[in-house]
Amino acid sequence: MLPAEQALAEAKSKIFSDIKIEMIRQGYTVSSLAELLNVNRPTLSYAIHGGTTPRDISVRKKVYKVLGMNS
Repeated sequence: MLPAEQALAEAKSKIFSDIKIEMIRQGYTVSSLAELLNVNRPTLSYAIHGGTTPRDISVRKKVYKVLGMNS
């Protein structure tokens, strides 16, 4: 794997694990958080798995805010 691809994979993994840990800590499921953010589950899933589209980034910023995380 190219170094840039490796770095991207690692960053996505960290994004996911950080968000998932905080979701569990606060008692959120993907479904409950998606409902709170008024997005569907697949959209939220792409965002928390490190998606790079503008929508993924926008949703992720909302997730960080709701969970009280620094983005």
